[in-house]
Amino acid sequence: MGRSPQLNFPTLWDQEVRHTGPLILYSAFTGALAGLLLAFLNALLRALTEALGLFFGYLAPEPPGEGGLAQAFTGPSFWPLAFLLPLLFALTSLLGTGQGLAAFLLQAREDRPSPPSSHLRAVLGGILQLSLYSPMGREGPFGVLGLWLGRGLDRRFPRLGGGLAFAGLAAGLGASLHAPVAGALLATEILYRSLLLEARALTPALIGALAGFAVYGAFYGYTPLLTFQAQVDMGALPAGALVGLVAAALATLWVEGSRLLEARIRPLPYPWRHALLGLALALALLFLPEALGSGLGWVAVATTPLLPPLAVLSLLFAKLLLLLLASGIRAYGGPYTPALVLGGLLGAFLAHLPGPMALPPETLALAGGVAVLAGVARAPFAATVLAAEWGGYATLPLVLPAVLLAYVLTPAYNPTEGVREGQATPEGSPSETPPQREPPPPDPEAAGGRETPPG
Repeated sequence: MGRSPQLNFPTLWDQEVRHTGPLILYSAFTGALAGLLLAFLNALLRALTEALGLFFGYLAPEPPGEGGLAQAFTGPSFWPLAFLLPLLFALTSLLGTGQGLAAFLLQAREDRPSPPSSHLRAVLGGILQLSLYSPMGREGPFGVLGLWLGRGLDRRFPRLGGGLAFAGLAAGLGASLHAPVAGALLATEILYRSLLLEARALTPALIGALAGFAVYGAFYGYTPLLTFQAQVDMGALPAGALVGLVAAALATLWVEGSRLLEARIRPLPYPWRHALLGLALALALLFLPEALGSGLGWVAVATTPLLPPLAVLSLLFAKLLLLLLASGIRAYGGPYTPALVLGGLLGAFLAHLPGPMALPPETLALAGGVAVLAGVARAPFAATVLAAEWGGYATLPLVLPAVLLAYVLTPAYNPTEGVREGQATPEGSPSETPPQREPPPPDPEAAGGRETPPG
């Protein structure tokens, strides 16, 4: 008993502190600086959205967590003005690089250099399209900005061994969702396409997201974007399973429909594809303006008696059609807010059905939103934590079965995209071995740099 070899705990502790102490401090600095930049970027987005909304005659309702439900709709003073949108979208497609958040993630994880000004162009292209009623999410440009900052600091402080890129990315995602812990988990889950999370990525992501939201929230508040406080008991498990099944069907329809549409419109020149989305948005502005914009504000309205069931269902189908087109052309912006909107509208509609779905509409909207998010983003941990951050842990009996079923039943958008965890070997654990990525299929447009990976 007294002869067995003993570990030198003080030595191991000192080594761990030397490696993780500076990483923690620099992650907090990266997150705080990213939060400040994101606050300014959001101010620019809000100013452009208001100015262009007043010009075109429609301001979409904002989520309650940032500005309430202010809305205005007068219609264009001269209706042909709506058809400026195709031209504007074609022009913004030339401003951006054609690369989305997923492409920059791969470059960061593989330590490949990015072309000069590519991050800035991607951020500006995304902000401009979002201010022009794009149905995509602001987490796209927010995440790219945070990742850009983190990569720059990683190059400036190479002795840390990397990790600040995750802090910046998580700060962008956490600020866009008003959920820092869910943003940190999402930052790691969208990169590692399995349920194994990398500790060296998750640690700076958590610290960066918390620090970033602490600064960003000083400008725009700390309340959830959608505050859904409701309680359910274990009797909600069957309803959660049903929500998961329907959410998986909706997510699959979006994912597979976007893939088929993308193959059909690929022969079109890149600006013409974005002009096609602008044309669809122009028609929506004239005939169904409620479908424009991100749609989070309408999810909050859909959980009230203000919208009848038929109106909620019509809005759900209109949003789905616009998102199919936006994803098919690979428009700028992120897919995570749209997933929450689709699922939220679905849950609000299911609340009108009798039987086991007779639950508070806020809870069903929350469960539907995070279920579609888990299926589309392949991020069940982030989706579950987001439900807890927005609605409290009392929603988990409904949320957990919905998230797990949607995650299992929804196919991945592109199995070759992202970084995969390597198989565990006796020589090293998956968290210690750099994930391996399968070579992507040949892309005829890769040389042009104009194709936007999903996300």
